Amino acid sequence: MADNTWIKDKITQLVLDAPENRLIDFGGQPIFAAPLVGIADADDLLFEGFQKVVSSRHLQPREFLQRISPRDTDFTHVSVIVWILPFTTEVRSSNRVKDMPSKLYSLARNNGGALIHNMSLRLSEEMHKRGIAAVSPILTTEYDTFRMPKFTFSSNWSERHVAYAAGLGYFGLNEALITPLGINVRIGSIITNMPLGSSSWRNGDYRALCLQDGGDACGLCLDRCPVGAISKSGLDKTKCYAQRKAVRNEYLERYRQELQMLSSPIPISGQRRKRYSLGCALCQCGVPCESMDPFRYPDRAKTNA
Repeated sequence: MADNTWIKDKITQLVLDAPENRLIDFGGQPIFAAPLVGIADADDLLFEGFQKVVSSRHLQPREFLQRISPRDTDFTHVSVIVWILPFTTEVRSSNRVKDMPSKLYSLARNNGGALIHNMSLRLSEEMHKRGIAAVSPILTTEYDTFRMPKFTFSSNWSERHVAYAAGLGYFGLNEALITPLGINVRIGSIITNMPLGSSSWRNGDYRALCLQDGGDACGLCLDRCPVGAISKSGLDKTKCYAQRKAVRNEYLERYRQELQMLSSPIPISGQRRKRYSLGCALCQCGVPCESMDPFRYPDRAKTNA
């Protein structure tokens, strides 16, 4: 297996040194702390399973890399590198509010999306210089988000599910990924023909304890959601989307005038153009899993939220 130390170091550098990681409107405050990096084997059968639980259009990493690479490329080993970007304590704590997300969090989430896009491009270019085949799906015209009757909202490359395949977490009641760095994170990935092995530690169950017992072990995210989109049955994506849309309608134009917001190309139903991304994430802040895996560190989690 190839030594992936330089990749992890490079990803960390690209995140921490990125100009997009500094919020000028908040004194140059960083958006993300140091990332966590994991590896998924492109031949993991989970990727075929994602066509059933995410979308029938979900990309298969090996096929996708083959399609965009020169014919003489060696595809003996294909890996998916995944990185988890944790919001800083300052950003997270600002969002322990009610009803609507904080201005700091909204700006950090939006500009964090631009950072992920740009650092994915920079990492791809670095790997190409080293003669390595690499592609980040979100950079390509094939990447798309769309609505589906069965899954409500979906995409053909789910960063959350790819991170699960890399052993970087499991799913909670709100369908976000609870990682070793917590649930309040952003995720990125890149497919490569480097033989990196896998960091997966899955035990065969994709669920966190909170999803297994309907939130009886905690359930604080249910109370944190201002529109009741989370229940013991999981997430109502329609209600969640309505909250996100309300946030966008309430704040986007104001923030565009007041703040230095960065746009990034976001595809929706095949139409790709520069957009802004405001979210909510109140259910991910002020909860035990905000910045750690509470099932691994239950005692620490009691004092974390």
